[in-house]
Amino acid sequence: MARKERTLRLLVSSASVAILLAALGCQGASSVTGPASGTAAANIAGAWNGTFQSDDVTACGNSSAFASLQQQGSEVTGTLKTSDCGIAGYFKGTLSGYTLTGSISMEGCVGGKFSGSVTTTGISLSIGDLTRPLVTGDAVVMSGGIVTLAR
Repeated sequence: MARKERTLRLLVSSASVAILLAALGCQGASSVTGPASGTAAANIAGAWNGTFQSDDVTACGNSSAFASLQQQGSEVTGTLKTSDCGIAGYFKGTLSGYTLTGSISMEGCVGGKFSGSVTTTGISLSIGDLTRPLVTGDAVVMSGGIVTLAR
């Protein structure tokens, strides 16, 4: 009987250890997370050059454009400037996968929201109109357009 008793104790001990390890392994399982959503698929920090095509070609046709961008995770900040069309301001956006959204802020203006796409070689953004509601009401002071940038 001693042999059967030892075998039974060993089985009970092994089962107890397995249950304890399983419980410890699952401890805090509610805090386990997967990959963060909205993460950036690309690093777009750096200097970019390209063109700006205004939505109002009578006021401003093609213009060169320059962006200097910084990126921390999915948050992108920096400056965007066009040579002839007058858009020059603070760039703040969010990169989610290959989609970039945000706005261009210019002193005294509102609007300037943008959305677009990022590839390994370029950025293409559609920028909305800018207005100065306190000065001109809802009249557009800077027409939006398409910015195409490359490294």
